[in-house]
Amino acid sequence: MEHMVTFVISQSILIPIIVGLFRLRIIWPGYWPFFIDLIAGIATEIISFIMIQHHSSNAVPTNIFVLVEWLLVVYQFHLWGFLKKRKNIFLLLWSIPVLIWIIENLVFKRITTFSPYFRILYAFLITLMSITEINFKIINDDRNLFRNPRFIICIGFILFYVYQILYEWAYQLSVFQEPTGFTNTIISLFAYMNALTNIIFGIAFLFVPAQKEYKME
Repeated sequence: MEHMVTFVISQSILIPIIVGLFRLRIIWPGYWPFFIDLIAGIATEIISFIMIQHHSSNAVPTNIFVLVEWLLVVYQFHLWGFLKKRKNIFLLLWSIPVLIWIIENLVFKRITTFSPYFRILYAFLITLMSITEINFKIINDDRNLFRNPRFIICIGFILFYVYQILYEWAYQLSVFQEPTGFTNTIISLFAYMNALTNIIFGIAFLFVPAQKEYKME
């Protein structure tokens, strides 16, 4: 029953997907990596739910998804202009976490478990990139930031990935010792934080500019 509730809550990802689909033909292609990430996210949620229902671990599809998500999100920031003039940093950001993923999941053969190292690293890096993007917008954009899709998406990123770091800490702690009320609360509230950020992403898609307007965004 608990897995069913979590799965239903996770379907809040349909909110930004539906909004994005309605505006897909007119929105600037510079937001497509983020949209593809959402599609990959709902596919992973469905596959994970089916595997859990059949009493199998969903670690493999989830571990593959976080790698795909990292590649898409970094490329999304690249399209927005962040790192565009810093190609060496862009390549390092793309490749070093991928190398860590390969070592953690393939070299040490932990792809069938929920290993924390890559997950915490990529969540931390996305948080830093989001903060950088927000600072840039605050300094260089005098328009209403709460109608700026990049600003809104970055707010969602910060909320989600900071909580993901807390979640990974709580989950790993509960694996190696008796779970406490505090760690159980963090783990159980993750689905609700996911739903909140999906609503934020849906709002962001409402403000994504049309292709002919993207230079003004």
